[in-house]
Amino acid sequence: MQILTAMRKICSLGIAACGMLLLLTGLCSCSKDRDALTEDTAGTGGSLARFTIALNHLYAVDHQLLYTFSLADARNPVKVFTNEVGFDVETIYTWKDKLFIGSGTAMYVYSIADPGRPSLLGTALHTRACDPVVANDSVAYVTVRSGSNCGGNVNALYVYDLKDVLQPRQANVINLQNPYGLGLKDSTLYVCDAAYGLKVFRISEAYYPLLVSTVTGETFYDCIPYGNLLICMIEGGMALYDISDPAHIKLEAKIRE
Repeated sequence: MQILTAMRKICSLGIAACGMLLLLTGLCSCSKDRDALTEDTAGTGGSLARFTIALNHLYAVDHQLLYTFSLADARNPVKVFTNEVGFDVETIYTWKDKLFIGSGTAMYVYSIADPGRPSLLGTALHTRACDPVVANDSVAYVTVRSGSNCGGNVNALYVYDLKDVLQPRQANVINLQNPYGLGLKDSTLYVCDAAYGLKVFRISEAYYPLLVSTVTGETFYDCIPYGNLLICMIEGGMALYDISDPAHIKLEAKIRE
């Protein structure tokens, strides 16, 4: 099974980094969450991830399809459903009973109220570009990036109003230089703007992110908030930051290849 084989390769490549995370956080798994899989289990992954765990199921995307695997027997995942999503599907992110899927031209919102059969709730189209996404109950944040194989010429943070999840509404656009992944925790949004730094936004007003600081000195590609840590994928390795005070982020450790 090609998707599971690819995921095993990703996990094996990350063993050394995961060992360091084990020392720092007491946790280690491919989903960066606990190994126990219960009805409430959800994986904690980056916004550039192509698979995620929620509600005792594994969800994975390729360029066109969403695959659903039952984890009733976690050692032997069983594919139970396949959805046709669209073209140029790139990323998947989970929040409670919803999946947010980013493609080169759109953000798709799927319900997993029935975990074994995801169903499309709404679609938000945008200018063609790379498309990681993070979200909560009322708002979704999407970065679009030009260049590479994504096409397009827009580099920005898009903000979507999800009050009517059947019809996500674009509420704001913030121009950036070269955005990749992003992470969301409480009232703070972290955006990886590659060589232009890690941008820290206050989102006490959810649809109007306010830039409060920029962490420089590395090229940032993706980030995962985990408790008071921000786990960042940077050029040549990983960096861990203490975000207990989001206004004053402190570097804790670096892991180089």
